[in-house]
Amino acid sequence: MDNSGAVRETTTTITTTYDVIVIGGGVMGSSTAYQTAKRGAKTLLLEQFDFLHHRGSSHGESRTTRATYTKDYYVPLVLESNALWSRAEAEIGFKVRFPGRHLGMGPSESNILRALISSCEKHSIAYRLIDGPKVQDEFLGRVQIPSDWTAIYTDHGGVVKPTKAVSMFQALASRNGAVLRDNTGVTEIKSLGEGNGGVLVVAANGEVFRGKKCVVTVGAWTKKLVKFVSGVEIPIQPLETAVHYWRIKEGYKEDYVLAGDEGFPTFSSFNDPVIYGTPSFEFPGLIKVTVDGGQKCDPDARTWGPVSVVAVKEWIEARFSGRVDSTGPVKTQLCMYSMTPDEDFVLDFLGGEFGKDVVVGGGFSGHGFKTAPAVGRVLADLALNGAAEGVELDKFRIRRFEGNPRGNAKEF
Repeated sequence: MDNSGAVRETTTTITTTYDVIVIGGGVMGSSTAYQTAKRGAKTLLLEQFDFLHHRGSSHGESRTTRATYTKDYYVPLVLESNALWSRAEAEIGFKVRFPGRHLGMGPSESNILRALISSCEKHSIAYRLIDGPKVQDEFLGRVQIPSDWTAIYTDHGGVVKPTKAVSMFQALASRNGAVLRDNTGVTEIKSLGEGNGGVLVVAANGEVFRGKKCVVTVGAWTKKLVKFVSGVEIPIQPLETAVHYWRIKEGYKEDYVLAGDEGFPTFSSFNDPVIYGTPSFEFPGLIKVTVDGGQKCDPDARTWGPVSVVAVKEWIEARFSGRVDSTGPVKTQLCMYSMTPDEDFVLDFLGGEFGKDVVVGGGFSGHGFKTAPAVGRVLADLALNGAAEGVELDKFRIRRFEGNPRGNAKEF
């Protein structure tokens, strides 16, 4: 992204006071900076690497969107985000979200399927259930599932282009007056103490920034930074994960393209392992199919692969009726998840000496990207107003793990 239009600070020591300093320029931080700047708050967005880098969790070509959740408190975030994606697109003048339908599938008697149905009904999400034997007919042979499985089919699917989305939020933040600074890693956050209010943010290059409020959205680095500055240890485990693209065989390429309601849906398979994917979109003739998960890693000392694809190969062979080449992926992209034990987000004040001056957004656990616009709104609300509506914040508190290491985890 060309940030030549952004306001930039050039002096060694920063004396400017910002209303909000956002640390971390991935999708969550960029969405937050857009929200605060749009409301007239003097905003600084800091990123430790280049903007739009590939070292974190906000790059790549596609993210799946869906409204089918076993934990129903995510559905309002998804629905709000769908509206906010459209609003931001209208402001920037191009699209980053491409709607379609979503197909979930799994064993008919599983608790997961029951929870998905319950969640849809609670939030009036229209859905259809398709018995295993009927799926192949419904999708004209493009996909099949075991006879004792059921598919849940909804209108709330589609694809978001992540790198393009991050660029959009950064451009809109800049357009609304935010200061954007990349290659500015943060080493410390200091409370100015009771009576003074606000924080000092210290960068690795020696620069010091003063903010009335601070929002930390550093992805896989959240646990490290938060523990260093406050002593609070949030159980967020970075995972290195791989996204695989597989070649669709000749004669079948048009069967798997993303084309709104008429195209192939995004999909999730709720079994062991959990598999998800997107139709052919970003790379013509290729379909994305991958495992939801990864290997534990240190974000500062990653192995960068290799990753086993055995489970994905077997899933492709069983589901796509020989129409997709399961020999091996033709393209693989690596990124990271930031996993909490219950796979729920962290959206909360840091507390302690920082009180409500520092807000933390993290632990998005591989499923947060679709909700980035709503998350940015919530984090902005917390920073600027001290409260946020429209979200069950008790589910996302930092201290939910105290005395309960599993947090909100369900048995399934």
